[in-house]
Amino acid sequence: MQPPDFYDVAELERIAVTRWTSGLRSFIQGGAGNGSGVRANRLAQAKWSLRARVLVDVSTIDTSTTVLGVPVDVPIMIAPSGLHTLVLPEGEIATARGARAANTVIVLSSGTGRSIEDVTGTRADVWFQLYWGSDRSQVRELVELAGESGCRALCLTADMPVPPLLGPEFRDGQAGVAHGRPLYLPPRGQYAVTGIWDHDQRLTWRDLAWLRGVTDLPIVIKGIMTVEDALIAADSGMDGIVVSNHGGRALDTPVGTMDVLASITATLDQAGAGIEVYVDGGFRHGGEVLVALAQGARAVLIGRPALWALAVEGAPAVASLITLMGSELKSTMARVGSIAIADIDASRISGSVG
Repeated sequence: MQPPDFYDVAELERIAVTRWTSGLRSFIQGGAGNGSGVRANRLAQAKWSLRARVLVDVSTIDTSTTVLGVPVDVPIMIAPSGLHTLVLPEGEIATARGARAANTVIVLSSGTGRSIEDVTGTRADVWFQLYWGSDRSQVRELVELAGESGCRALCLTADMPVPPLLGPEFRDGQAGVAHGRPLYLPPRGQYAVTGIWDHDQRLTWRDLAWLRGVTDLPIVIKGIMTVEDALIAADSGMDGIVVSNHGGRALDTPVGTMDVLASITATLDQAGAGIEVYVDGGFRHGGEVLVALAQGARAVLIGRPALWALAVEGAPAVASLITLMGSELKSTMARVGSIAIADIDASRISGSVG
């Protein structure tokens, strides 16, 4: 593999966005409304700092962990995002190959431009992200296809019951990618014409029993931003949650995921909930990954950076991105005196929300 053309994620972003049309750039980079959620994710990262420790034997450091029992080399997964084929013709196949090379998990979006079978055919560890539409027979067929194709888990997105409010940037972005055709969802701009949306707006927590009844796969709920919903998810028998504001593309409000993660994990711990917690939202450095782990996250997910990597050099750059952030994590672990993921706890960080 050739060395990457980037040495930090910010540089990767600068290279990638220059290769895109203005429409594609707006579609990937934009958020709901005026972009409050997108900005809040990055601002929330800056509220936490690391506590340096010295004279600890850090000659051997292990960044490996497990997610839903599956070993991964680093606690960094690829978040679901649609239509990677807009960035590279191979699309999600290339992204999956990069994830496999880095020995981590890719969460495949229902908005994928490549088939579930083609992506699992890369032999990557794949979870399938589900948008639950109003036709339950179609939902069941898709869930069964995911299981039969080798996906290891379902990731149900719960934070988009209605279309997001679109600001100028995101509106221009949707118009700029109107030619894109997701395989398992209506085209992104179709709602304005037909009123058809990806989600059954009647869904409640009670409906999860039906989903549990049609699959043996672990189920992870994505889009949790409150302790109340985290507790309900645990009480509903879910296997995991993703603390997520949909990359700032759902509710347009200035609350980032790292503003709420600590309170969610603390509440779940107090309740004795045996549920894994993941988080996404603005992660750009391995040090930020460590902060999330110190607050109780099992792993983080990265969305836009994977698309930046895909644009730069396809699968090799996706693998290099994970390797880079893993190296940053390892270096940061040494500086805070943690030699294994299990050693990372709240004593390694300082900061506060608000």
